Amino acid sequence: MNRSDLTIPRTRLEMMSNAICYSIFLAVIAFLLLKWGELPDAVPFHFGLSGEADQYGSPARLLILPAVAVVVTILMEVLERHPQVHNYPSRLNEDNREAFYLNSRRMLNMTKNMTLIIFSIVILEILSVALEGSSLFGVAMLPLIFMLIGIPIIYGLIRRRQIK
Repeated sequence: MNRSDLTIPRTRLEMMSNAICYSIFLAVIAFLLLKWGELPDAVPFHFGLSGEADQYGSPARLLILPAVAVVVTILMEVLERHPQVHNYPSRLNEDNREAFYLNSRRMLNMTKNMTLIIFSIVILEILSVALEGSSLFGVAMLPLIFMLIGIPIIYGLIRRRQIK
């Protein structure tokens, strides 16, 4: 079976999800740049389980987060465009290949977009604590991150089990 000759157009949901999540991420980066001059000499970089900042550093370190987000997004975007290289169960065949590819690509698309949202949340949390002295998410941040990453993966795996 030639696994590379199938082209499946992006779904409307994938395109909308990309547009919304990319826009949110870009808006957060614009906000970061807008507030850059107001940042104190030390900004929080690690939050404990209680949601309290417990490690601080130079604001320049804050630029690492958007850079990592961009690199991760580019890598996931490349993988999203090549579903034939993803890992599939042994029941993959010519009859169900398109369904598996679409499911895998959707799962990766949702995970990529949730990753952008997570980076946005973390940057906003750091800015909130640095500029306002108060947390936006507090103790809810870690469960929120797990939920944002877990839901697309669990949903995709459940949908994968339904493919015949």
